Amino acid sequence: MSKDLEEARVPRMVPLAQLGTTLGRVRCPQPTQLTRMRQSLSTHGQITAAIAVNRDGKLELVDGFKRRAAAAQMGWEELLVTVRQLDERAQWATMLALSRTSGALSVLEEALILRELCQSGLTQAELAQLVGRHKSWVSRRLGLVERLHPDLVQWVRTGLMPPGTARRLMMLPAGNQLELAAVVNQAALSTEETEILVSLWQKANDPTIRRFLLKEPRTALQNASPEKCQAPLDPRLSSRGKVLARALPLLRGVALRVTEALHPTPEPSDLKLLAAEMRRTQSILPGLERALGSASKCASSDDSGATSAMRRSGG
Repeated sequence: MSKDLEEARVPRMVPLAQLGTTLGRVRCPQPTQLTRMRQSLSTHGQITAAIAVNRDGKLELVDGFKRRAAAAQMGWEELLVTVRQLDERAQWATMLALSRTSGALSVLEEALILRELCQSGLTQAELAQLVGRHKSWVSRRLGLVERLHPDLVQWVRTGLMPPGTARRLMMLPAGNQLELAAVVNQAALSTEETEILVSLWQKANDPTIRRFLLKEPRTALQNASPEKCQAPLDPRLSSRGKVLARALPLLRGVALRVTEALHPTPEPSDLKLLAAEMRRTQSILPGLERALGSASKCASSDDSGATSAMRRSGG
């Protein structure tokens, strides 16, 4: 190693203003990570040097983005930096290599780095060899950013959606990804539940069923896989209360499906064949409605009574 190269790799203090962050486009900083970094710098100081490369006379960070951001927030003016001689491909490979031991990169960050390398002209097999990973590892991560809707990439970047959930949604066309992503977030579905919902969506060609999946995702999941998707019950419920808690979502789901199947009105030939079944169903609905109404009044009465008792007792 030449003397000049040895001197270039010796860590030195560099003003923050001289450290570019262009390569940070592949990083997804989270507020909690910056908080932990500030705490670490405040308690221990800078333990390891950041890594930078020289690009046209300007230093660009390869590693140390969180340290730089936290240092700036704390009012620091300098960071300890090691400058390395890396070409454009090597800088991305170095990012991946450094995180392999520290686990500092998320799956999406790895995917974004691989996309940069892919855009440099490397095949997936060459990428795998360069970063020391299996081709399937490279393929899964590239798929996350190539087949996932750009808006959902941003969701993952900002922490609104776990990468595992996003990978399940990328099996759908881009437009449907956004549609189901909104449902997944609103219903707070897990990655496993998202996988089942996507499978149900792919199998359903009937628009009515798809609307049902969007409006009542948890009911659909309970019907498809009750042992996996049963929502947790309130532990205060009695045995009968638990039965009712499980039955009500199913009832809503079925009622919604029947309502949608009746609007617009089906063919007269279908209605004629189903007339007897519809009459039997219709005959039990008044009793069901009365039972639900009575139970709702009971619940309202209990709430009012509890409130009055609290007022009387000064609570």
